Amino acid sequence: MSHVGSATEIAVGSDSNNSYFVTLTPSNAGSVIKVMHPANAPDDPPEPEMRFDIARCAT
Repeated sequence: MSHVGSATEIAVGSDSNNSYFVTLTPSNAGSVIKVMHPANAPDDPPEPEMRFDIARCAT
């Protein structure tokens, strides 16, 4: 986990080459959530599932 300005960046996974990279940025309406995943990384868990789980935790 790291902080860049008001954003929080989190790597989720055991290996930096296979991790999801999540950026949480505060906004007037709550939070902006950005999820990135390396193109060559295994899809486990699937990206849509990961996005849903993260969004659910942010509400």
